[in-house]
Amino acid sequence: MNCLKRLVQIIKKSRRIVVATHIDPDADGISAALSCGYLVKHYKQRRPKLFCHSRIPGKYGFVLGNWMFTKQLPVFDLLIAVDSAGISRIFPDPDYLGPGVLESKCIVNIDHHKSNDAFGVLKIVKEDVSSACEIIYTIFKDLGIKIRKPLAEIFYCGIYSETGGFVYPNTTQESLTIASELVGLGVEPGSISKKLNAKTLNGTLLLSEVLKTIDIENSVGVMHLTRNMLKKCNAKMVDSEHFVSFLQAIHNVRVSFFLREEKKGTRVSLRSDGVIDVDKLAARFGGGGHRLAAGVRVKMSIHAAKKELLLAIHREIRKQRRNK
Repeated sequence: MNCLKRLVQIIKKSRRIVVATHIDPDADGISAALSCGYLVKHYKQRRPKLFCHSRIPGKYGFVLGNWMFTKQLPVFDLLIAVDSAGISRIFPDPDYLGPGVLESKCIVNIDHHKSNDAFGVLKIVKEDVSSACEIIYTIFKDLGIKIRKPLAEIFYCGIYSETGGFVYPNTTQESLTIASELVGLGVEPGSISKKLNAKTLNGTLLLSEVLKTIDIENSVGVMHLTRNMLKKCNAKMVDSEHFVSFLQAIHNVRVSFFLREEKKGTRVSLRSDGVIDVDKLAARFGGGGHRLAAGVRVKMSIHAAKKELLLAIHREIRKQRRNK
């Protein structure tokens, strides 16, 4: 059976539907969940519940409209997971659901990560597209569902953000074509980009602190953020969402990583210009993502994580050079 026909069939026969995105949600994850909410509403004439284990950052309030996410998982028989390489990205605490709960539920997996572990009874996973929103936009088009301006803005937010404003290497002819079509539906690019790129004063002060920690060694750039810095600047972790891009923009930096101190370890964002596959590198530490952009959480201090990753990155660079 065609996967889209099966998707529609699953939605129609399900009574209690939850659409879920990953922890620490970004614009693509949030927008993908919202757009799936519209998809369910089209076929069920009522809204599904939207779930995220983390709080939705206030900066994305404009794209939420009158939709709301809950942090308390409702009772469900269908879970549509979006922009999540593994079910642990949605439920980071293995004890959150209790034993055997997911095994008795229908799960649909819609994602664009290379590291996706193929969970769910229906998998719509496309590694070669820009974003989860691009996949869902294509679903709407293939099913012939009309896209009105509010939904067009949601799609645009996800694609714009995931491609870094159409400058990251995952920007394709198709993603630009879709963006053009969305503009044709009434999206105002300038307004959307201004809202997505808006910075708080405290976030800007935080950036100035983080930039002071930059260290570059043999084309590898690294910087870090501590909890003390957050306290000093009265900022929030979400304010640092795109800081890693400043590292990768530095001349001659080929691989970069940004370490953020958390209560129980360190969160790491990795970027590469292609000299190494950071998805494979992150996978060694329990993370994943894409070839040029990945992430991982490790139960180490910032200093220990920096040391381990620097060794692994330099080792991988040397290996790639020997293989050429």
